[in-house]
Amino acid sequence: MGTHRWNDDDRLLEDLGAALRAAGPAAEKLLAGADAAYEWRTVDAELATLSYDSLLDRELLLRGSAPISRSLVFQGSTMSVDVELNVDALVGQLVPPTAGEVVLLGIAGELGRTRADELGSFTLVAPARGPIRLLCETSTGRLVTEWLRR
Repeated sequence: MGTHRWNDDDRLLEDLGAALRAAGPAAEKLLAGADAAYEWRTVDAELATLSYDSLLDRELLLRGSAPISRSLVFQGSTMSVDVELNVDALVGQLVPPTAGEVVLLGIAGELGRTRADELGSFTLVAPARGPIRLLCETSTGRLVTEWLRR
């Protein structure tokens, strides 16, 4: 890797690729450290606790067959997230209504990302199964929900 003018993106990418190939594969300890650092990205987000789950609503369970959708409310100190989880989609609203970014997380990482509109409404594709949680970021703060099993 000689001296290059790095104002050319293609040459810069070639030099970076050569440097990565010369370095060889990453050590397991380095990868474990990177994973641990990535997990800490939500440490400053407030944890929203589950305050309502329609699966636990006794009246709904007594009326007949299993519900098609599941309603959930996650409560934080300054914001809450109302969610309806059905077979295909996760539809939600930030309360109080505000625009923001909503990320659907699974055990292995990010499963989806969308923008909540000015009314706080958002929709994400629902995963088939597994534990999930939401990370919501607005101009007033960050909120992460408890894990829930699909």
